[in-house]
Amino acid sequence: MTTPKIQREYLFKDDPRQPEVHCSTIQAACGVEYVTWFGGTKEGTSDVKIWFSKCTNGCWTPPRVIAGSGDIVHWNPVSFLPDPKGAPGHLYVFYKTGTPIPTWKTYVIETIDGGNTWTEPRELVPGDHSGGRGPQKNPPIVLSNGDWLSGASKEVTLEGGKGLWDAFADIAPTPKEGDTFKQGERWVKAEFIKLPADRGVEGGSFPGEGIIQPSLWESADKPGHVHMMCRSSIGRIVRADSEDYGRTWTPGYATDLPNNNSGQCVTRLRDGRLVAAVNDVYKNWGPRTPLVLKVSFDDGETWSPWCTLEDQAPPASFQRVIALETGIVNDGKSEFSYPTVTPTAETDEIGVWVSYTWQRRGIAVCKVTDGE
Repeated sequence: MTTPKIQREYLFKDDPRQPEVHCSTIQAACGVEYVTWFGGTKEGTSDVKIWFSKCTNGCWTPPRVIAGSGDIVHWNPVSFLPDPKGAPGHLYVFYKTGTPIPTWKTYVIETIDGGNTWTEPRELVPGDHSGGRGPQKNPPIVLSNGDWLSGASKEVTLEGGKGLWDAFADIAPTPKEGDTFKQGERWVKAEFIKLPADRGVEGGSFPGEGIIQPSLWESADKPGHVHMMCRSSIGRIVRADSEDYGRTWTPGYATDLPNNNSGQCVTRLRDGRLVAAVNDVYKNWGPRTPLVLKVSFDDGETWSPWCTLEDQAPPASFQRVIALETGIVNDGKSEFSYPTVTPTAETDEIGVWVSYTWQRRGIAVCKVTDGE
């Protein structure tokens, strides 16, 4: 395997309008790349809004706010481009609002002109009080049957402050003849991914809170066989599998992929390879560095290193990331986190676009392709 080619740029650094930024997603179509993220004074403060930029002909537009009024905290925007070839300017952005995290609600906005204008926000599942529906961090995927499959999760805080996290699939079915809804207006929630009964029990087989923020793919040669990889509290990515387009799932099981209880993402390339972006750390609440890409040629059964995007060591004083139900407490030093990967457009060479948090001070974007 050749050494990959990495092209890196920064949308911005140290924007005084948004001193702390995080949780970007990137989508690509027909020579245009779209990126969203949240930014404000600090994660979890009421002035945090949803921001947007797009790249055309190699030039990024100045960051601008597309959601947020300044009186309620906004979180975790997820960009989604259902039809990159047929409708390259029709982009959805899902995001969460509210605090603390267990009270989240999901809203969605959309644009049909590549981000020039946006609809008014609407609640994704009106009246839902479960802690948020639809995609939690990573973009949905369009399945071979036309359904949209998103990786969702729920975070609960128990008495005493202990967290309880569960992941599930949320499905936007393709409307059938006679249906009166358009796709994306109706969502069907699958059951939580099962974890060991001793999850969270001291000395048990599954320490910590559980699993959240799934990323997804469908097997290239097996329609309806879909898979999720989840952030976890056990130092490894946890996987689950489905053979019925995400309606039912196996119990979660640990993989060999590292996880530091931080965001990760996987995508499938046109040639069938999978690419996963992870912090290469086998430690719960471990440092959010280094940031690497791994590649799989066998549908996620085994993984090999592809490239390193960031490898700055954490500060000598680092002990662990502090997580509260009002957000992460972190100074961002040596944090390269929450990557999103998406395939390059079909008109481009095979590879991925990656966006990620750069020390909470900016958003970095990399294009990674096979080398010569």
